[in-house]
Amino acid sequence: MRALCAAVLATGVAAGGITGAGTASAAPGGLTLQGVSNGDCTATIKITNYTNSTYFQPDWWFEQENDPAMVNATSIPAEMSAPWREVSGIPWPIARWVGDSPALTSGLGPGVPSWGNGNPYNRNAQPDGFVTERTIDLKTVTGAPEPSSDGTKTIWFRIKTGPQTADRLPTPQKLVVDGCRSSNGSLDFGSLDLGTLGL
Repeated sequence: MRALCAAVLATGVAAGGITGAGTASAAPGGLTLQGVSNGDCTATIKITNYTNSTYFQPDWWFEQENDPAMVNATSIPAEMSAPWREVSGIPWPIARWVGDSPALTSGLGPGVPSWGNGNPYNRNAQPDGFVTERTIDLKTVTGAPEPSSDGTKTIWFRIKTGPQTADRLPTPQKLVVDGCRSSNGSLDFGSLDLGTLGL
């Protein structure tokens, strides 16, 4: 594994070349994954894709659903609690996809040949990176937990699926999302706003 990582790194440096005395410039390669709290109980999840694959796809879950047995599973367990589920073709549990119509996946810029159909996988196909993103409204998610006392909800997200294991990002990232209070300042518990009840 160390030899493989070293070879990949060396290839990336060689591809980038030398731009100045003692300064190597290489495309980052692979993917980056970022989450941003928008201040209104929504979170934007962003993939920057340097590869030529559209098959890297993140999933996410709430802090209260952060079951290490599901997160770290390498096979499908006999029992799973929502949002953990079996997805065809994936040999471990998956939580919610990021967004819908369609769900978030790694994207390609115009004219970039996609991996497959005889086109080899290239982790540096898009040196500038191509960004795709989706925003999740945590107030409307089925099964969403109540906000914390400070009006936040915490989520985890990762990329554990994709054609190249080395370029997946399976270690979950944590994001605290703020702004999960109703407009009158009370905590928003979905359809039940305790602030309007005088509680």
